[in-house]
Amino acid sequence: MGSSPSRAILAVSSDVYRVYLHTGFDFPEKGTVKKWDQGTIKITINPGANEDPKAAVRESDVLVLKDRKYDIDNEGTVDVEFFVNKEKMVGEPKLVKIEIEGKGCSCCCVDPLYIREVDIVWNQAIYRFPIHNYLSPHTPCSACCGSSEKDAPSHGCAPYLYAQPGGGSADHDQLEDFIRRAREKELNIIKSMVPWEREDRVGPICGFVGYKKYKDLPRFLQFRQAWIESFSTSIVEGQRKIIPAVLLNCLCGCCGEAPERDFKSFSHYMECFVHMGEKVGWSKSEIKDGLKVGQIFHQDPEFGRQIIQGPNSTKLWKVEKLSETWEAGIKMMPSYAIDGEDINTVISEGRLYEIKNSGTLEGIKHGGKLSKKITGHDQTWYVTHADVLLFHSKARPEEESFVPVLIRLENKNDGEPETFWYPPENDVSKEDPTNLAWLFAKMHFRCADWGVYSIGTHYARAHAQNEVFAISMYRNLSSSHPLFRLLKPHFQGIVGVNCQARENLIASDQNAFAKFMSSGDDLPKLLVNCCKELRYDNMVVPVDFKTRGLKDLPNYYFRDDCEALWEILLNYITEMVDLSYHGDDDVTKDHELQTFVQEIKDIGFKGFGGAGFPESLPSKEKLVEYLTVLIFNVSCYHTGVNFQINKYLGYVPNAPPSLRNPPPKQDDVITMEHIMQSLPQYECALAIMVITEVLGNFSPIERFYVETKAEHKLGYLGENMAVSGEQEGCIKRMVVEMEGLRDKITQRNEGKYLAYNVLSPQNIPITTQT
Repeated sequence: MGSSPSRAILAVSSDVYRVYLHTGFDFPEKGTVKKWDQGTIKITINPGANEDPKAAVRESDVLVLKDRKYDIDNEGTVDVEFFVNKEKMVGEPKLVKIEIEGKGCSCCCVDPLYIREVDIVWNQAIYRFPIHNYLSPHTPCSACCGSSEKDAPSHGCAPYLYAQPGGGSADHDQLEDFIRRAREKELNIIKSMVPWEREDRVGPICGFVGYKKYKDLPRFLQFRQAWIESFSTSIVEGQRKIIPAVLLNCLCGCCGEAPERDFKSFSHYMECFVHMGEKVGWSKSEIKDGLKVGQIFHQDPEFGRQIIQGPNSTKLWKVEKLSETWEAGIKMMPSYAIDGEDINTVISEGRLYEIKNSGTLEGIKHGGKLSKKITGHDQTWYVTHADVLLFHSKARPEEESFVPVLIRLENKNDGEPETFWYPPENDVSKEDPTNLAWLFAKMHFRCADWGVYSIGTHYARAHAQNEVFAISMYRNLSSSHPLFRLLKPHFQGIVGVNCQARENLIASDQNAFAKFMSSGDDLPKLLVNCCKELRYDNMVVPVDFKTRGLKDLPNYYFRDDCEALWEILLNYITEMVDLSYHGDDDVTKDHELQTFVQEIKDIGFKGFGGAGFPESLPSKEKLVEYLTVLIFNVSCYHTGVNFQINKYLGYVPNAPPSLRNPPPKQDDVITMEHIMQSLPQYECALAIMVITEVLGNFSPIERFYVETKAEHKLGYLGENMAVSGEQEGCIKRMVVEMEGLRDKITQRNEGKYLAYNVLSPQNIPITTQT
């Protein structure tokens, strides 16, 4: 079951075609096998060839697979021998058409069937036709469907699918007319099913699919059922865990005052953290890592380490020249903060760095409109413009050498002047007001960073951009195009997860982030600000780190792993491109490819200058870079910024997404009581842990660059649509390189207090599904 035909069975005569129909998925831990029997499968070899006088092959009769049951949840295979009379010889299978005829009127209560692949054994050779799409019984009925068009989609599925064997073909290949006509017909149908949004966007944001509801998406843009079941369960379970605390506040509010459920101290929070983690379903290892963070989060080296190894490791720039932002603060900063060195010397040696969140938060109002529903009390959650300077010290041990030295805070919404904060001297106690003021300033920076991270680093770049790529791929690349087959496994699911996010997480009228994040009330505006910052050059990994001056910063594991992954993917994609493109002319002549690229820029990033994306690709070198950008962003980048959020963002004092007290004024005396009263209360902390658990864990149908059978993680092979022998060879060589990188990362993490293994290839899903 599920395997391609063996070469041992090829001894059949040339007038016999042995056809294998593969359905279903290889789900890890899937114990059931559901069957489908709602229609008749019809397969035609070389459809349309008889209308092409120049074709070297002929069209077959329709092969009918009737009264069969097909596997849905697990991989299954049905095979049949197809005999052809000698006077009707078909010849080499160059194209197949697959469709399903329904039983009578198939307008209601119809389940689609996932077709994985069709294999044909003929003349001692195997021809593999990858499909990886859904089909539904199709019997047009104007009375029920409103259309009797045989080419009209129904039940979210195309009426039929075409496929070419092996590596597929590109526009520049010498395609026979019947193949070209079939590709155009299929592409026009798919394009009609994947429209861009039907209404003007709210400000300059990335383009998205033209459906408001997830349930209205074409079936091939939705998730596979195993993920839907898991996602629905996690939402219901998450709400069930939060509701009792919220309900208690509502009941108490009706009878009087709701209880104040503040955390009394960091040790009190740590005690509650274990209980809350168990309550929301965190694993023991996740709770353990959170507790490790809780032990050291207040230390400056840990703050610096999380800048370069945490989930938001993308905003750092080397300071080449101090801007006006820091002019007043540098005058206040004591020399001990930079080990007594001259600031100009530090800058000239390239050891001063900055993160500026102020521009991204421009115009974002304070939050807290939903605070009473959650906590029982009206609260203001402060949006503070927060920037930080960090220093690479020569005098400290290497693991502790990257530290914050100056933080700028500005409560712009309330018209308060900017304030500057710097670390206390080493001999100051933890309870000293100067130390607590510095800690509170770091918390305000983390709070600002939470909003920029969640909507900018994560959603805008790792989700919204990827949807643009996926939409254009479906609309412009035929399913038999070699680049469609290269990209499709990486874009599977991204449109569906984004559509769900727009419905359930970031909708202006149903915004989950507004329940705990200071900038959540102004999320549409924040998304616009974040999208304006998107640039193509920032996605070219070697260019990005060089432009930001980060090539020499030690212990920047995010950079190190990104560069290693980029090089592996670049080599892999170069090999794959070489199989289909023999020179630059092949790239420029490929109409499907160039339209794909142009639509990304002109429609996907309409409103903000195309975000620096190219309008066309002039060479193989640029094509390889472009494809590496897309695949890296949808897999490696998303992984690097998403799958650490439990450890760091779920532990609230380390990264509070909201603060109930404004940033301190320059002469304010800060106490521990003031800090604890500023942190989110119990109900908000619980909601934070629920959402990091939902977003920060793998879906049950992920595939990874490296297979780990002990953890039920499936590998790249099996999901790929590139099925020619040469293409599979490229994939296998890439996987071997990924395994080597995994081993290096494992060795690097030995003895580390907190491992940085998020970008180990065994932890990188090949697509964005959460």
